Amino acid sequence: MWYNDFMGKMKDKKVIVIGGGVSGLTTAIYLQKNGYETLVLEKNATLGGACIGWERKGCYIDGCIHWLVGVKPNTATNKLWTDVGALSPDVEIYQQDDFYTLDFGGGNKFTVWSDLEKMQSELIAFAPEDEKAIKKFCKLIKRFQKIDAPVEKPVDLMNLLDLCKIGFTMLGDYYYVNKTSKISCGSYAKKFKNPYIRKWLEEHMSADYNLMSFLYMLAHVTNKDGGIPVGGSLAMVERMRDKYLSLGGQLRCGAEVSRIKIENGAAVGVWLTSGEELAADWVVSAAPSEHTLKKLLSGKYILKKIDDRLKDRLTYPIYTYTTAVFKVNADMKNAPLSHKIYVDEPIELNEKHYGITYRNYSYDETLKAPDCCSVVQATLGGNDNMYFWWKGVKADGQYREKKKEIGQKLLDVYVKNYPHLAGKVEVIDVITPLTYQRYLNGRHGSFQGFVQTSKGKSLMQKGEIKGLKGFIISGQWLLRSGGLPPAAITGKFAAQRICKKDKIRFKSN
Repeated sequence: MWYNDFMGKMKDKKVIVIGGGVSGLTTAIYLQKNGYETLVLEKNATLGGACIGWERKGCYIDGCIHWLVGVKPNTATNKLWTDVGALSPDVEIYQQDDFYTLDFGGGNKFTVWSDLEKMQSELIAFAPEDEKAIKKFCKLIKRFQKIDAPVEKPVDLMNLLDLCKIGFTMLGDYYYVNKTSKISCGSYAKKFKNPYIRKWLEEHMSADYNLMSFLYMLAHVTNKDGGIPVGGSLAMVERMRDKYLSLGGQLRCGAEVSRIKIENGAAVGVWLTSGEELAADWVVSAAPSEHTLKKLLSGKYILKKIDDRLKDRLTYPIYTYTTAVFKVNADMKNAPLSHKIYVDEPIELNEKHYGITYRNYSYDETLKAPDCCSVVQATLGGNDNMYFWWKGVKADGQYREKKKEIGQKLLDVYVKNYPHLAGKVEVIDVITPLTYQRYLNGRHGSFQGFVQTSKGKSLMQKGEIKGLKGFIISGQWLLRSGGLPPAAITGKFAAQRICKKDKIRFKSN
């Protein structure tokens, strides 16, 4: 009886969650499990945030997952994904054999395999002069395979026993994480003699990208914990949506929040762009932190760790993409999953781009178009400067023309390397940093968090704002590098902190 009375009182606690991406849905799912009444507000017509897919000319275009940490059973992150319905034993995971192939021209080509021994053998065969350095590199990757991120609860909510347990299990990990976080990929690349191995290490993301993040990525992929859920990003979000609705949650798409309502130092609801006002006991913003602070909170509050990073673009840059999507009238299942092709004549945007990554989606039969065509995405990576370049192009009235031009150039390079596809490829979409900014309200068109450079400090932000009650931020911008796991982790942490404030014993199931 007391339990029913207690849950009846809890149902009076209403929480508005701004943003229907992975973090927002995770927060809402956990709060529903703990007796709260939640409403998710998503400004777009569909849920997902950065984890999204869409259709053009009968083809599904996946806008997010290239590999997902946490697909391996019996890991902490896998349990998190299972809790929120993103993964389950019924969800098939595609484990890629080839992670990506780098083609420098002139016969200089190698593949980064998802099997560590196979990767090491290939690299040594390609660059025997670097055998010793390659073995050390692969040994580091193997060491990072042992790291299982602590996602059960945030440090500030841990008791002494929790802290001792984390300290015992993470002691050796911390040494390697801390050491490699301060080493840039560019400086580490100097240990290798082969110019193409050096180029790979320097340019995977950027020369100042820290080594720890690179090792972390390769460790998960080679440990079978970095696979791809069949059905892609949209299917994963739909599973989370179904989980949320099954728990009694409410959601509204096409409902953009213009401002958070604050009274007497507490968030008490939101205003929508339509003028509608909605009341709540708690407001959670899973929108990008800069948008939350500057727009939704009108610039009246500061999170110092976030604000410091926003002011220092060199130390804390962001990721952007310019992507052309191809519909290929051919079966591409025997082509590399990811093929980075270097060209002699660069494609010019904000700078000269000599490397183009072509990603082939034929590995997933469920993503094929009804006419059995394949989808290939051609991507140029960039930072803030790419965003500002596209912004200038749009201001000059040349946006559509330039998108068409870049798309054609990327197609020409592809057909040159796959000549049998001549006349069988067409550009069906071009995505720029402006696309991401419009859709996500992200910083300068970023689709992820701050880049982890060797000079930057690690980030672990609570999302709480001093002097503002009833409010918390979640989302990938609160943890280093961002991405889907940090989005889900911060979503869970936000729910835990709310329960703590309300003196509710948190439960995950």
